[in-house]
This record gives sequence, C-alpha cells and structure tokens, in this order.
Amino acid sequence: MIDNTAAYQTVGWILDHSDNGFFSLIASEAMQRRVVGFYKNSNVAVYDYLSRQEEYTFQALEDWIASQPDKDAYFLLNFQRALSDEEVLKRLNFSRDMLWKLNKNIIFCMTKGADDLLNGKAYDFYSYMKLVVVFQDELAAMREAPPIKDMMGQPQGGDESPEPVIENYGQWPEERQLAYAISLSNQAELLTRKCRYADARRLLEAVLSIRTAVLGGEHPDTARTYDRIAGVYRAQGWYDKALEYCRRALEVREETLGHGHPNIGATYNNMAGAYKDQGQYDKALECYEKALAITEKALGSEHPNTAAVYNNMAGAYEARGEYGKALEYYEEALNIKEKALPPEHPDLGAAYNNIAGVYMDQGEYGRALEYYEKALTITEKALGAEHRDTGTAYNNIAGVYEAQGEYEKALEYYEKALAIREKVLGPGHPNTGASYNNIGSVYKAQGEYVKALEYYEKDLAICERVLGFRHPSTGTSYNNIASVYVEQGEFAKALEYYEKALIIAEKTLGFGHPNRGIICNNIAGVYKIQGEYAKALEYFEKALDIKEKVLGSEHPSTGTAYNNIAGVYKAEGEHAKALEYYQRALAINEKALGPEHPGTGATYNNIAVVYEAQGEHAKALEYYKKAAAISGRTLGANHPDTAITKSNIAGLYMSLGEYAKAIDYYEDALAVFQAKLGSKHPNIVYVRNQIEQLKSKEQNSP
Repeated sequence: MIDNTAAYQTVGWILDHSDNGFFSLIASEAMQRRVVGFYKNSNVAVYDYLSRQEEYTFQALEDWIASQPDKDAYFLLNFQRALSDEEVLKRLNFSRDMLWKLNKNIIFCMTKGADDLLNGKAYDFYSYMKLVVVFQDELAAMREAPPIKDMMGQPQGGDESPEPVIENYGQWPEERQLAYAISLSNQAELLTRKCRYADARRLLEAVLSIRTAVLGGEHPDTARTYDRIAGVYRAQGWYDKALEYCRRALEVREETLGHGHPNIGATYNNMAGAYKDQGQYDKALECYEKALAITEKALGSEHPNTAAVYNNMAGAYEARGEYGKALEYYEEALNIKEKALPPEHPDLGAAYNNIAGVYMDQGEYGRALEYYEKALTITEKALGAEHRDTGTAYNNIAGVYEAQGEYEKALEYYEKALAIREKVLGPGHPNTGASYNNIGSVYKAQGEYVKALEYYEKDLAICERVLGFRHPSTGTSYNNIASVYVEQGEFAKALEYYEKALIIAEKTLGFGHPNRGIICNNIAGVYKIQGEYAKALEYFEKALDIKEKVLGSEHPSTGTAYNNIAGVYKAEGEHAKALEYYQRALAINEKALGPEHPGTGATYNNIAVVYEAQGEHAKALEYYKKAAAISGRTLGANHPDTAITKSNIAGLYMSLGEYAKAIDYYEDALAVFQAKLGSKHPNIVYVRNQIEQLKSKEQNSP
C-alpha cells in the first residue's frame, strides 16, 4: 500500500506551525477529497472549484476568505478545475501580490498536471509557493480526472503511462518478487530512453522497495538501484537528488564490495557527472580522479572503462576552459580505444567527435571539421545512415558550418540530422527538439526572425512536455526565444522570457551556476539596449562574479564578462573605463584562446570602436585592421563577422571624409551580407543606406 503518512504530517505542520503563505498540495481528485475530509474537524475552510464550476478570480476568493477570517487555513479544492485557459493564468499571476497580502495560509489542492502547468505558465504566482506536498495517488488522478491541457489544447504528458505497479507484490514468494523487480527495471530503462523520467523513477522506486525488503539495504543490487535512480534524477536536472542517491549507492558499495571495486569507481564517475552539470568543476574532477584511480587499478590502464573516465575528465576540463588539458585527456581516451577496439567501432567515432568539440571551442574550425567528418564516416559505416548517432554527427558538422557563417550548408546538415531524429526518435523526443533549436539559431543568424521563433517554439513545446517546466533545457529554450525578441526590438517580451529562464536556472542549477551567469548577461544586454545602464551594469557584474568564482579569472567566459561591462562604459561615454575592461578581456582571450581566435579579433574590434569615439582615428584603424586580419584568417573573407569589421572600417573612413575608401569597404561588406544573410537582415539595410549616403556626398562634393 502507498504510505502518505509523511504528507499528512506535513499538512498538519502547515496548519499548526507555519507562517502564512501559499502551499501546493498535489493529489488526484479522489485523494484531495480524502485529505480535506481528514481535516474537516480542524479550524479550516474549503472552497471547492468542482462543485462551484467556476474559473479563478481574485475577487471571489477574497470575498470568501473575508466571510470567515479566523480560519487556520483555506483549502482550495480541485484548483485544477479553475485553470480553464491562459487568461486565467494571467489573472493568477497578476493577483499574486494581492493574494499574498491577505496574509493567510492558502493550500492550493490540485493534480500533478495542474502543478506542472502553474510552474510553467504562471511563474510569478508559482514562485511564491513555500512548500509542495505530494500525496501518492497519481494513477487514480489519471483515471478519474480530465487531463490538464496545454495552451495548444493537447493533453500534457506525452505517451500513455506504463502499466501500474502491482501493489500486493509483497505477498509473493521472494523469487517472484525479485523477478518482478528485474522486469520493472527493464521497463524503467526503456522509459528513460524515451525521456519519460517520472514514470521511470516511479518504477525504479518500486524496484528499490522490493530489493530492500528481500535482499536488504546493504546488498549490491540495492546499490545498483540507487545508482539508476540517481541517473534519472540527473537526466531531469535534479542534481542534488542525483547526488543524494549516488552517496547512498557509494555507502552500500563500500560496505559490501570494498573500496577498490570497479562499481565504486562507477559511482564516483556518476557523482562527478552531477557535479559537472552543476558547474562544480573542482568537485567533479576530484571525483573523476578517484574513479580513475580505482578503475585503472581494478581493470587496467587500457580497459575501455578507463578510457571512459579519461573522456569524462576531459569534458570537465573543457567546460572549465582548460582546452589543452581537455585535448590531452580526450586523446588518452582515444589511444586506449584504438588499442582495445576494432578500427570502425562506434566508440572511436565518439572519441573523434569529442576532440573536434575542443577544436571548435578554440576556433580551429578546419581541424574540427576534419575530426567530425572522421566521426561521421565511422558512425555511418558501423551503425548505418539512419542511426541516431549518425544524426548527431550531421548535427555537429552543421555546427561548424554555422560558426563559419556558411548558413546554407549548416541548414543542409541540420535538416539531415532532424530527418534522422524524427524518424528514429520521434517528433517529440528532446534530441529532435534540439534539432529544431539549432535550425532556429541559423535562421536567427540570417535575420529570419519569424522562422527562428517558429523553430525555437517547437523546441520549447517538446522540452515542456517531455522534460518538464523546471529542466535546464526548458530554460535554454526560453533564453533562445528571448534572444529573438531582442532582435525584433520586443524588449518587454525578451525580459519576460529571460526571467523565466533565470528562475529555472536558480531553482535547478543554483545561484552560482555558469548558466545563471549567461542569463544574467543576457538580461543585462536588454537593459543596455534600452539605455538603462545602471541595471545593465548590475546584471553584467552578477555574471562576472559567477564566472570568476566558478570558471576562474582566466576563462574565456570571464573575458566575455569584462567585454560586456566595457560595452556599458562605452555607451555611457566613459571611454577610459571601457578601454580598461576591454584590455582585460583581450589579455584573457589572448592567453586562453590564442592571438588568432575569433574572440580575440572581436575584442580588437571593440577596442577600435572606443578609440574611434575618442577621435584617435589612427589607433582605431590599427585595431580594426587587426580584427579584420584575424577574422579573415580564421573565419574567412566571406564570413559575416569579417564583413562587420569591414563595415566598421568603412564607417571610420566615412567620418574622415575618405568617401571612396569607405564605399569600397561597405561594398565588400554588403557582398558578404547579401550572400550569407537574409534579404531583410538589418545589416544589409544599414550598409545599403550608408553607400547611398556616401555616393550622394561624392556627387555633391566640389
């Protein structure tokens, strides 16, 4: 039987001890009635939206509470029935502060689907929830309550649910119980692959219950189940819960297997992965080192599992911006795999893929493409042209073309990846959503903002439905949609979506995670465009603080933060401060990325802009030409970034009255923009106007 003792105790605590506030009680409709019935003799009031058959309005609720002001708590029963459409959710958000000022204990009783809906579509309101109490009866809720629909009118939750867990398995012989646990575990594995994490976790909790009862809490199979549950939590972005279950697995394994067993190394490896996802790279590397020491000693230095640990350590170094070390560890993993595996094994393709990723980070796009194409050749031959890993290889090659400004080629390869993912994984899989996202990013770069928004919103719909409203990938989707609104000049909408992304990052990843820094940076960018420089600096400095603490003072992302702060000072006319911060950014980029990296060239360009604003035209031209040379060598003469620098040089010549030179540079830039960007892109419009003005000035000059 399901035990809701702890949930009842929590509600009792709310009634007896809690300060006033909002609480979410998640249960099926039948369970909600039972819970409220349990407290009917307490000093509470009940407002049932099922019997009232009405939508939520603040006025009705305020009048009802005012009619009985001395209650300990106010249960809003069947609140899911009050949420009929998006307008209701907007009213709920709008009335949040008015509800809060009533200074009452309000317990919103609703189904799980409604709770997810509020968390995703009514952030302002939901962020005030002090506590969420879950009563386990969700299967009944799915049977008896009408499904909460998303704003497209589609039921939430994706595929149909798996068969419910049989509740009386404890009465079976132990052998049958253990066999049932294996069956449930296999089902959970399939559900995890389909990204149906809540269903997978429910089955694994039943497996854990069986194995604990039959085998005991200290059995290796029990530890393996802890590890599996940890993996599901990590996939959901619930990293603290993942680490909690990893620690349980580690404790059992150390007790039963001894400190040098390979499974203990595997648990350290899993813990490291969760720390890495949280941005805690030092802790991640510490756990990876432990995993490596155990694995090498137990299995040998040339075992594939040892290669896997090297590979994961490389990923942590890459995330921390230590690209030299990342390459060293990725190549060590590749060396082991080449000795242990046949030459066309898929794992070799994965190793080439990882090395290519570091070259991408370093701006060495030619070498990145070389390794990605090796990975594609192996993967196609070993797994077939329509395997999901082949789709990943196409996706990665597309990323190189996108970085090089070869947008048509990028779209071609992203479309290939999408076709494979839709066929193999289905249109609702998160990887398919990632393909939509990538295609959206190309359209955005081309200035095709309507198309970009269309593809970003497809990705968001998948993330919300499959991964949930709190998952980091959902936050990334909100962030990307916001970036399009920025380009369209819809700054209020952009800030709304950035704030949603920020809430997810803070709740899921924590206040010190690099992703939060990225979002703070983006919010700052909107305030800067709007001329709210004090707010822009506030958010840029938050981003800098996070990056310095997590990534270190010499990480390229830290250099980007200095660059952005410099941009605010430049906009305010504080040129000396702007140059100071740009020079810091330049020093970091030259050291971390190298003097030929596109990021280094971009910083030269920014410094040139300040010199131009100060009237130091010779210095400005010197730095513009440095930027153009780097961009031309690394990205190519036909890359949009190279064209932007040429456009800046043209502007300088124009201000100096050298119209012929200005026209030459503008026409070079225009040719690139027309070849690479959409016909309505702002850069094309701007440069055409400048050329027209210059030609008019030439004609009118004596």
